[in-house]
Amino acid sequence: MRIQLLVACGALSLLPSCFSLGAQAQAGYGQMAVSGDLGYVSGSTSLNVRQDVESAFGLGDDQGAPYARAMVDFGVPQLSVSAFQFSDSGDGTLTTNFGDSPTLISGAPVHSDLDMMNVKAAYAFEIGLGPVSISPGLGVDYFDLDVKVRDLIGIASEQVELQAPIPIGFVRATLDLGPLDLLAEVGYSAVDVDDVSGSFLDIDAMLSYEVVGMLDLWAGYRSMNIQVDGLVDGDTVDTDLTISGFFVGGGLRF
Repeated sequence: MRIQLLVACGALSLLPSCFSLGAQAQAGYGQMAVSGDLGYVSGSTSLNVRQDVESAFGLGDDQGAPYARAMVDFGVPQLSVSAFQFSDSGDGTLTTNFGDSPTLISGAPVHSDLDMMNVKAAYAFEIGLGPVSISPGLGVDYFDLDVKVRDLIGIASEQVELQAPIPIGFVRATLDLGPLDLLAEVGYSAVDVDDVSGSFLDIDAMLSYEVVGMLDLWAGYRSMNIQVDGLVDGDTVDTDLTISGFFVGGGLRF
């Protein structure tokens, strides 16, 4: 009995050296913009032609975007969750047909609204190399993208909605310089399921500075490229969109 007690006490005494728990919460605000091309035809057809989102739909100006991120560090494994929301609207002129409406045709002036929400959950395994850490991991990027296009005379409108949780593999690198921390993360996924093929690239970078005690100030950059080609809910969609921009904010370490 005494031997078992001594072994248990010895194991408990070693826990602080091999296990540590830390947490971080961050909030911020940024300026993001959409760029790229979008093609949409109602029904199954091979006549789908992409259109530039800036000239055809009037999108692409910088817009405000709230951002939040939380991370729990268990020592070697790390769990993080981040989210942002982004909206844009504008007027453009179609360069080809969009959907099957007789008024949404080439040369038609249109008004467009884009709304997007993204939530990313990631589980990484940190490999320490002095001040540098390399953390491979797996995650899920859920995005809800909604694009509505209507003619200016109010007769017809079309809507493209893409909702999906995308499993990704990623690599995260961090550099610890005392009060200054640098983080860079690249995630990627490729899918080819039934009538849909596509790829998803997510780039995340952040520079944080410990101001005093638990308080941090940070600046970051986020870029997401979404490519989808195929039948979505029975309609032909062909997209190559990038949503990117810079953020600033503050955070607490526990």
